[in-house]
Amino acid sequence: LVPALLPLYATLDPDNTGGAMLLGVDGLCLISHGSSSATAVVNAVRVASELHDAAIVDSLRAAVATP
Repeated sequence: LVPALLPLYATLDPDNTGGAMLLGVDGLCLISHGSSSATAVVNAVRVASELHDAAIVDSLRAAVATP
């Protein structure tokens, strides 16, 4: 089973994303574990930058707006 799951490791490894979006905040917020590695922190900043560039907050705001 392990060989079959190894390709998923990079996708599921928390150091690769560094955190998760915190919804309900008026802006962009990523939350990470307190014991995150340096790699995770760098990747969280990278992900936050990518989310900002993609205007994800505006997209989510528009998606949940009442018509």
